[in-house]
Amino acid sequence: MPVPVASVARPENRPNVRSVIGPHSAAVTIEERGRSAPARLPRRPQSFRWLRVALPAAATLAPPLAIRWAEHLFATPPRMRARSSPVLEAGHRFFIESKGRRLAAWSWGDGPTAILLHGWGGRSDQLVAFVEPLLAAGFSVVAPDAPGHGDSTGCASSVIAFADALEAVASRVGPVEAFVGHSAGAAAGALAMSRGLRVHRAVFVSPVAALTDVVVRFAWQLRIPPWIADAMRRRFESRLGVPMSSLDVPTLARHVRAPLLVIHDPADDEVPWHDGAAIAQAWPGARLVDAPGLGHNRILRDARVVAQAVSFLAAGR
Repeated sequence: MPVPVASVARPENRPNVRSVIGPHSAAVTIEERGRSAPARLPRRPQSFRWLRVALPAAATLAPPLAIRWAEHLFATPPRMRARSSPVLEAGHRFFIESKGRRLAAWSWGDGPTAILLHGWGGRSDQLVAFVEPLLAAGFSVVAPDAPGHGDSTGCASSVIAFADALEAVASRVGPVEAFVGHSAGAAAGALAMSRGLRVHRAVFVSPVAALTDVVVRFAWQLRIPPWIADAMRRRFESRLGVPMSSLDVPTLARHVRAPLLVIHDPADDEVPWHDGAAIAQAWPGARLVDAPGLGHNRILRDARVVAQAVSFLAAGR
């Protein structure tokens, strides 16, 4: 059942609190919720089994090769297959040139612009559940594929590349009234906003807080020795031109004032709930909502999550 609009706090008037999507919502401080939910390392996917053998072996036999291999894997997102979607088919497909890459995007409707940005290894069709409710709320909707994802060109990518693409799309379709970012797409939204992108209201779903923690989780999943992971991080930072710590969303939050709603499953096994909590705690006036049992990707298709997000984005109009 949809979450009533009254349950959505206006962050400019409320302290940082946590609530739960469901029939028995309750609000407590983020600090109180944090004390009861220790951070967890992610699961180790079965599909990575051979890499969990090969990479440690390479680290022993040929360390420079292992470092380059790990950095390549870290910087290259998997390509998700396109899903047939009547929502996408009803949209207008267009392309934008940005920093030598061709970005694919879809748009729907007329009105103030809402941009949807997927996460690492995802694509725009993951967020189609938001399109019709946003249109009904009076927004137009734009959903791009990030560099190296979906129908956009490129192989390697990064949060900076995501943010560059978001800014390019915003310059084409803006001004941006509302933003919904999932996982790394949320981190990219925070980066773009800290660099000056004006967004009236934002929703982060299962957001990544710190790339340095992503490196730790990546190394854990593939059994990469810590010293190889550290060398991989330095190599990746050299390519980015900035330290990963400068991209931490709780740090970027100090420079952003857009009202924010964060939605996260406490049992998310890809990006820990503590990432969302850290962002909500650092972001002035943000609200954190738990979405139990929805995981990292299914959360994007849940009607209650979509209703809560759209109600929040529309509340400021």
